[in-house]
Amino acid sequence: MSDTAQSVEQLKNPLASALGISCGLLILFLAALLHVLGISLAISVVILTGATLLWIMLWRPMVCLGAFLAVMPVFPLAVMLGEYFGPHYISWASAFSRVVLVLLICVLWRRNGLTLQTPDWFALSCFGLAMARLAFGGMLISLLADFNCMIAYTAGRVTVLPEISERRWAKRAVWIIAVLSVLGMTEVFIFGEGPRAALYMAVTDGEMTGEGLNPVFHAEGFGGLRESATMVGPLTFASLCMIGLFLWWLYCRNPLPAAMIAAGLVCSVTRSAWVGTALAIPLLAVLTKQMKRFLIYAALALGLFIVSIPLLGLGDYLFLAKSGQDYSTQGHQESILQGLQYVAAHPFGSGPGTAGAYATQTNSNGAFFESTYLTLAAEYGILATMCFLAFLVSAFRQVWRVRTPLGYAAVSILVGFGAVMMVAPLHLDFPLATWIWFPVGLAVRSSGVLLPDPGSATDIGPSYS
Repeated sequence: MSDTAQSVEQLKNPLASALGISCGLLILFLAALLHVLGISLAISVVILTGATLLWIMLWRPMVCLGAFLAVMPVFPLAVMLGEYFGPHYISWASAFSRVVLVLLICVLWRRNGLTLQTPDWFALSCFGLAMARLAFGGMLISLLADFNCMIAYTAGRVTVLPEISERRWAKRAVWIIAVLSVLGMTEVFIFGEGPRAALYMAVTDGEMTGEGLNPVFHAEGFGGLRESATMVGPLTFASLCMIGLFLWWLYCRNPLPAAMIAAGLVCSVTRSAWVGTALAIPLLAVLTKQMKRFLIYAALALGLFIVSIPLLGLGDYLFLAKSGQDYSTQGHQESILQGLQYVAAHPFGSGPGTAGAYATQTNSNGAFFESTYLTLAAEYGILATMCFLAFLVSAFRQVWRVRTPLGYAAVSILVGFGAVMMVAPLHLDFPLATWIWFPVGLAVRSSGVLLPDPGSATDIGPSYS
């Protein structure tokens, strides 16, 4: 037997070597042929890479989905750097990312199936009303951007994730955000806004004012730079940190990543995310019966915040915010009032692209409101917005029954980000949407599975590692 195995191995090795050499020579021959024919090698590489990714998605969709979610927090900065240093077609990567997720949805849908539940019907109703409004005028690209969240939510709805994989994903997500928070502080304390300003000036249109970053990266009474890390701006990064703290509370015990994320959240100087975190974390403490843990970490967080006031120079900012004298607070109030007046004048909406980010990009007089709900109402009408709110409420009721870390994560996300959307139109950011709505969709799917008695699974704290 040993002689036979040895002879087989001797036969395999020459054949394998010959095959490898032949493939290498074939690739070199094809590259030379394309060069002679004047066909760009870069485009050929892109096509070959796309075909390889498609093959991997068909055979290992969960691996691809995990990699996709892991890349999303660094995706915005990576694409901008690619545009700055690479060929112009790198800008297609933003649209390509949505196509990749849609393809993964199709593969997982065929594998796992999907039974529509109450939140799904409200989401479909909202999208249907938006499509109906588009028929009377508007921009298709704006409508697609407004419903980025539905793609990520659907990805969660068609995914079946074992508990061990869920915990692994959550812990890795926490550490990804923690590392990005620390790396982002180098821009705040060491490099300054110069590199980001140069990058944005070269590849974007709406993030600059003169030769510097627009006021979103600063704050009234705050002389420093708000941390954005690898996201487009501080608002999206702050919401990402908020999600990271929720996942840490439910899936981790190590205080180190929590401190790293909390520091990044403070450096983002974003009150909406602070409020969202302050609303959701105490709720999680009550749901998981961990009030002692909450009091300890709340005291530590308060100490961190107090220490950061002189370190970051937040004194004037907090004083103006508390007194309501800062332009940001006044601007929020005026924007919301204008939004209410606009919606009252356009109860059926004025069409996608007439309000929000796309409106101001294409029209200097376009309407812009600092609220997701008012933006959707201005574009698609009051009825469509009511359907969106019904989607949020029904999803909350659905995941409330899921007495697991995943269900609690979805509850905290809906509470925290629901509060953020009141004062910030963040529904357009696709990388953020993947981390917000994927866990919600995943929890809604798990709510359809028969659960154990909630009373026996309420105290989930001791099961954490």
